[in-house]
Amino acid sequence: MNGSLAPGGCGGAVVDDGTYERLIDATRAFLDALSVAVPDAPTADDLAAELHGWTERLDERAGAESDRLFGRRTGITSHGQAMTPAYRVTEGDDAGLCGVTRFGRFFLGGNEAAHGGAVPLLFDELFGRVINGEGRAPARTAYLHVDFRAVVRLDRDLTFQVWRDRVEGRKQYVRGEIRDGGALCAEAEALFVELRPGQP
Repeated sequence: MNGSLAPGGCGGAVVDDGTYERLIDATRAFLDALSVAVPDAPTADDLAAELHGWTERLDERAGAESDRLFGRRTGITSHGQAMTPAYRVTEGDDAGLCGVTRFGRFFLGGNEAAHGGAVPLLFDELFGRVINGEGRAPARTAYLHVDFRAVVRLDRDLTFQVWRDRVEGRKQYVRGEIRDGGALCAEAEALFVELRPGQP
């Protein structure tokens, strides 16, 4: 990954976590490059053909949801997924998480600022990490409210903090914030509801 959110990690499944993290980082870098590129027709055709080939190769290795790696690799950048802005947890326990995030060029909204929809996406991902930790019953987002306080700029390290605010039966309330140095960029609150057995 570009910038100071450097990759790291170890472990193993079908691939070791370091190898899988490099694949996700390469995917993220490709999306950043695609978002700013103005390719000519031959370049676009060549890339489309190559991507189609890689898609077929990955389709051959599709696994059941319980066996998948995407978004399930703890200890590596963004838990091994490229859907959200890159983030790395630096501290965490049952009460909450702290860490560093970076919105790449893929998340441009305009004027070098992050798209407004990308900020709630990151909060939802981080809140889910707090709520759906190992050994806990799964829960889903019931609502998510974000207040934007300052522009979230691209390609710079920002800090985040998210925490469980309170629990009321199956309802779990969480709060969080994203900061650029000392400046508060966004704060959010959400309600997650624990699923009943067998509920999708």
